[in-house]
Amino acid sequence: MIWVAWRQFRAQALTGLVLLAAAAIFFLVTGLRMHHSYAADMAACAVPNACDGSTPAARALGAQFSQLQRSYEPMIQLLQLLVIAVPALVGIFWGAPLIGRELETGTHQLAWNQTVTRTRWLAVKLIGIGAAAIATAALLSWLMTWWAGPLDDLTGDRWAAMTFASRDIVPLGYAAFAFALGTTLGLLLRRTLPAMAITLAVFVAVQILVPALIRPHLLPSTTTTFPINQVSTSQFHGLRGSQTDFHFDLPTPPGAWLTSQPPVQNSSGQVVRIDDYPDCFPSLNGGDDPDLGQIGACLAKANLHETVTYHPASHYWPLQWMETGIFLALAGALAGTCFWWIRRRQN
Repeated sequence: MIWVAWRQFRAQALTGLVLLAAAAIFFLVTGLRMHHSYAADMAACAVPNACDGSTPAARALGAQFSQLQRSYEPMIQLLQLLVIAVPALVGIFWGAPLIGRELETGTHQLAWNQTVTRTRWLAVKLIGIGAAAIATAALLSWLMTWWAGPLDDLTGDRWAAMTFASRDIVPLGYAAFAFALGTTLGLLLRRTLPAMAITLAVFVAVQILVPALIRPHLLPSTTTTFPINQVSTSQFHGLRGSQTDFHFDLPTPPGAWLTSQPPVQNSSGQVVRIDDYPDCFPSLNGGDDPDLGQIGACLAKANLHETVTYHPASHYWPLQWMETGIFLALAGALAGTCFWWIRRRQN
C-alpha cells in the first residue's frame, strides 16, 4: 500500500522537492549576504556611543541600517507571501486530488476490492503525504525565520499578520490544516476542481479572519489609560490628527503587539477633535514639530484621556503554540471526518 501511495504521489513529490530546493538555495545565498552585512554593521556598534545617534558617525551607521532594511523590504514581503502560500498550495494540489481524483475517476473501486481495508488505505495516504506537507512547511518556516532575523531585529516587530504567520511553528499548523481540508473536501464532494477552489477560498478567509478576530483574543491583553496632561504627554512619541479625531502615540513596552489605540476621549467617553481646542494646537499649522508637553498642559483642564491595548512580548511564543495547536486540532477533526465517512461508506 505504501508503494502504491508513493507511485500515485511521486509526480507531486518530485515537483515539490525541486521547488523546495530552489527556494532553499535562494534563501541561503541572499540570507548569507544579508547576515554578513548586518554582522559587520553591528560590530561597529560595539564602540561606545557608536549607535546612539549622538555623533555624525553614529547617524551614518543608523542610515546604513535603514538602507539595509529598505533594500530587502520588497524581498521579505515576497518571501513571506511564499511561506504563507505553501500551505494553501499543499491543500490545493496535494490534499484535494488525493481522494477526490480517485473517486472522480473510479479507481478507488480497485483499491477497495483488494485485501487492504479502506481505513488502512486512507491512513497510509493521510499520514504519509500529511507528514510530507508538514515537513515542507517546517523547512520553509525555518529558512524564513533565519533569513529574516536581522530585519526582524531592526524593526522589532514580529506581530504583523504576514510576519507572525510565516515564522517559527505556525506554518506547520497551517500546512496540516490545509492538507486535511483539501482531502476532506475532495472526499465529500467527489470532484477535484470544486474541492481545490473551496480549499483556496477557505484558506484565504482564515488568513484574513484569524489575525483580526481570533489571535488577539487567545490571551488576555493589557489595557492602559493615560490622562492627557503635561507629565504624560512629555512621554508620548508623537501626535496625529484629522478633522474628526486625534491620537497621541502612546508608549508601550518593547516588542509589544499594539492591538487597539482609540483616539483621545473626554470624561464621558466621547471622541474629541483638534478643532474643539484651537488654543492648544497653535503650532500644528506651522510645520514644526509640536511641543507635546505644552499641548498636554493646555489640555489638562479638559480632563481628557487616551487608552492603549497591547500584548506584551512574552505572549509571542504562547500565541504561536496556541494558534498552531488550534489548526492541528482542526486538521485532526477533518481527518476524523474522513475516517468516519469511509467507515460509513463501507457499511
